[in-house]
Amino acid sequence: MTEHPIDFTAVRAELRALNRGSLLIIAERAVELVPAAQLSTLLNDVVRLTARSSESGNAPVSLPQDVRAFYDAAMAGNYYETVEINNRGRQEQSAGTDAFIAECHRLLHQCIRAADREAPSEVGNSFELLFGLLSHIDKGNDDVLFFANDGSSLDVGVDWRAALPAYFRCLAKASSPEEFAPTVERAIADFVICDRSWYVEVARNVANDAQRIALDMLVT
Repeated sequence: MTEHPIDFTAVRAELRALNRGSLLIIAERAVELVPAAQLSTLLNDVVRLTARSSESGNAPVSLPQDVRAFYDAAMAGNYYETVEINNRGRQEQSAGTDAFIAECHRLLHQCIRAADREAPSEVGNSFELLFGLLSHIDKGNDDVLFFANDGSSLDVGVDWRAALPAYFRCLAKASSPEEFAPTVERAIADFVICDRSWYVEVARNVANDAQRIALDMLVT
């Protein structure tokens, strides 16, 4: 099937109408997708590119390390930044909140990509740290993010139909039936309860026989 050429004029118009948070998510994706040799062309007149210091070594940061650093920074309040609440400010988020959302999206995407390629227990633990941050926000704690209005994990905009199936695949490979079933049920209850039946079926499809039996006993 012939692909239609992209209307870049229309794309630019849509980009100009996006808020800062959405543009930051796009920028994060671009940095991940563009080859390192072309990053200077993309960024050098806007962002200062810093070479990795020799003290840090040549080994890239692992996914668990990256997620743990984000978790610790968020729980320490490093992304907490207020905005003035007024008629205009109620429609805005702070730069810290935008940065948190962009980084959460980036790391969840990394977890999704790693789910079938890296150690399932490590990827699963990384998912759980990110989910833990979102649950912390949903419990009404206001020490991680500032929202001009009452906010929740819904404001982070997670693509749960991509994230939870990948997480369930990790769980299926790394957990016992006794662990698998309640962990699946808790994740569904915390984030996607309105679409529970769909996610239960996704979990059943990746489970082994014993895990499937345990899940069926729990959810019926």
